[in-house]
Amino acid sequence: MSFINRINNAFKLDYNEGEKYSKEALSRLKKARSSFKLDFIYEEELALVNPVKFIFKYVNKDVISNALQVNPNIKKILEEYNCEFNIENVTSIITSHLIPTSRCAHKVYFNIYKNPNPEQYVTLIKAALIHDIGKVFIPSDILNKNGKLSPLEREIVQLHNKLSYEIIKTTDLGDEVAHLAYEHHDYDKKLKRNPLNQTLTVSDIYCALREVRPYKKAIDDIRAKAILYDMAANGVFDISYIKYLWG
Repeated sequence: MSFINRINNAFKLDYNEGEKYSKEALSRLKKARSSFKLDFIYEEELALVNPVKFIFKYVNKDVISNALQVNPNIKKILEEYNCEFNIENVTSIITSHLIPTSRCAHKVYFNIYKNPNPEQYVTLIKAALIHDIGKVFIPSDILNKNGKLSPLEREIVQLHNKLSYEIIKTTDLGDEVAHLAYEHHDYDKKLKRNPLNQTLTVSDIYCALREVRPYKKAIDDIRAKAILYDMAANGVFDISYIKYLWG
């Protein structure tokens, strides 16, 4: 199912794969899009029209090679931690994590913002689709370790949002997308939280909890949200974002 159809589903349209929309559903879709003033975006923004193609536009060897050449910060990090390049670290999580995270971010955004801003929304979705690009440099045996990470291994894993930021800075995606990708984790607990980075953080954590990974089983919706509520109680993000996540 295309990303636009998933967006339509978020508007609770009467849609089934292979069937046409009912007249009532089309009417509600028209009203929804009109109220959000996003009609022009659906055809012009690759991230919305074809999210997988959007991801591969940036998750490829040419983009990474250029980033290494023009951004000395990346090389400095890699040399310090002896990291390696593996594009599969990101391409393998497109359908399991990146797309679901963008779906969650979409739903949370349209519930948090009563007057959504088209440019802001697109920035969020772009960041959600590519926020983990920095994992291309995290050693696979650490990233997928089936067991407890050592302090050094955890430190290396926690480099991925910084690396995402440094890579995205070298692309045409802009500073806002780069900063959002960096801010999807707050390992140092120093970031100033705002609605956009909280939306991405909550969506990212929820989807990570709900999916199967080499070192863990999937957690059901209730247990995942219970963990998030505990995190909210500790001030990681505002509790109001959790109720809008996919069940």
